[in-house]
Amino acid sequence: MGKRPFLVPELWLLSGAFFFIFLGPGALQQHLDRVLGGKRFAVLAAVYLSFAFWRVFVGVTLRALGGFLSELLGAATYLGFVATLWLSTGWAPVLAAAVVWGWGAASLWITSQAQLLDATERHGASSGFFYAALTAGQALGVGLLGLIVSRDALLLTSLALGLPALVLLCFVPRTAPRREGFSFAAFWRVARQRPIVLVGVILLCSSLSYGILLGVFSELSRATTGGQWPTVAFYVARVALCFPVGVLGDALGQGRVLKVSFLLAAAGIVAAALWRGSPGLSLTLCAGAMATQNTLAQSGAMALMGRVAPSESRHLALGAAFVWRDLGVVLPLFVAGAMRGLLPGGAAAADVFRYALLGFAAVFVACALMCDRLRLAATRA
Repeated sequence: MGKRPFLVPELWLLSGAFFFIFLGPGALQQHLDRVLGGKRFAVLAAVYLSFAFWRVFVGVTLRALGGFLSELLGAATYLGFVATLWLSTGWAPVLAAAVVWGWGAASLWITSQAQLLDATERHGASSGFFYAALTAGQALGVGLLGLIVSRDALLLTSLALGLPALVLLCFVPRTAPRREGFSFAAFWRVARQRPIVLVGVILLCSSLSYGILLGVFSELSRATTGGQWPTVAFYVARVALCFPVGVLGDALGQGRVLKVSFLLAAAGIVAAALWRGSPGLSLTLCAGAMATQNTLAQSGAMALMGRVAPSESRHLALGAAFVWRDLGVVLPLFVAGAMRGLLPGGAAAADVFRYALLGFAAVFVACALMCDRLRLAATRA
């Protein structure tokens, strides 16, 4: 008997919902400097720290709310954050909305990912399709929102673009099994498994690039090119790679595909760091290289959770692995916020950025070597 098809209703509806979420509120993250200025480093750090916290504890609210409300209310917090910005940019309301958004993101992501992994056995293909859809929304959203000049129009457009997601989530089939209740003992039992530990380390290292993209890269891109068009390469590369590499992961093994993605990303980042031509083209090449490992690490990690974790504890496995992804995003944001105003400007800033890229290339090569251990651990799981 063959495997179940991966183009199931859950995949279509959840992928469509995430497309609209990242078309609007998700894409707004790249333009928060136009709304919050220097505050955005602290605000985004608050979002991802809250996200990381609730990756661990979301089992409490998932058990209380059930799958439907966990997804619907989680998606609503994305829109609530944008609405808060439209009403006020004061520290207290924005930070409060950011913390609530962190819970909502964890609730939406973990519930949706676990449901998708339950719905099909082709975990690589379904994860790739899902990430391709949401990244397509984010790529289009970053470009569209970049064309809007007015701050209020930017926020209202972002809000409107995200609303269809709530409608789609109302039609997602509710066939997921009952999830294991949260306890520290249950979470630790899952989190300490060798494949999940290795996936966590890989996600931590790979997600540094997204924190760079939202922080230092965003400023450098705007200063160098007058906009955010080099960052669009990050999202376009993700869209192009997600699904075909997910299918390859099913055929060849996620560990092998992850290893190749890290090596390609390291080579691309070294090329971008050594490029002495157009700064805009150099940044575009760098964004594409970072996208290679960032996206493939996330979709590959999601697919591996479908392989190594049973359905009843899959939400715990996703939380234990992806909490490291959120911490990896936070670190560059903290560094960028702390050093804001201290780094040199112009060409000197670009030189500092190049040296940092070479360091990240070395980290990605180390991650590629770690993927061999991950492949063996997943085989034995």
